[in-house]
Amino acid sequence: MFLEILSFIHGILSNVIDYMYDSNLFLEYKKVFEILFIGITLLFFFTNKYISFFGSGLFVCGGFAGMLFAPHAVEAFIWKSVIYLSIPVFIYHIFNLSALTADLSTEEIKQFVFKVMPIVIGSLLLALLEDYLVPEEYGNKKLYDKMFQFIILISFLYMLNYSSYFEELTQTNKLILNLFTLAWLGNIVSGVYILSCLTHLFEKEETTSL
Repeated sequence: MFLEILSFIHGILSNVIDYMYDSNLFLEYKKVFEILFIGITLLFFFTNKYISFFGSGLFVCGGFAGMLFAPHAVEAFIWKSVIYLSIPVFIYHIFNLSALTADLSTEEIKQFVFKVMPIVIGSLLLALLEDYLVPEEYGNKKLYDKMFQFIILISFLYMLNYSSYFEELTQTNKLILNLFTLAWLGNIVSGVYILSCLTHLFEKEETTSL
């Protein structure tokens, strides 16, 4: 449960920091949030070797995909820092795959490759599509998009933990998917709150800049 709570907080922080960069609001708190975000990231890297491999790989592969297809999404210093911090961790795991998989059964590895990774890759592709379809940072369209994602994520979390379809997933693979989904959920929940309660601040900032 500790890692699950941290993952949710991690997602909240990622969204809050993103809005700070986009809106230039609450910048006096930016460094604190960035330090917390990097601290939790490093905690994931050094707490669980499977989460470390998955998380570092996600930041490296997702980060470079972002640089290619949505460079504005990863142009901030904090996102580039996390990507570059993840590279040596990911490389370490790649060169020590035998030690990483020593305690895993063939079935667990097959589940990771054929069930976990397709869900993660599909989710990241949908995130890129969403960035193109809803490029605006705030407004009703963005709010409805976030609310739709919220419903999808809650439904998936329920299925993941209570549906017979995912019943055969091993504890490690289920933990990876739970943490991935909870981080995304934290991002979305904070996004819904910001868009529904703080939009007037963004509008004020935009008017001022004009």
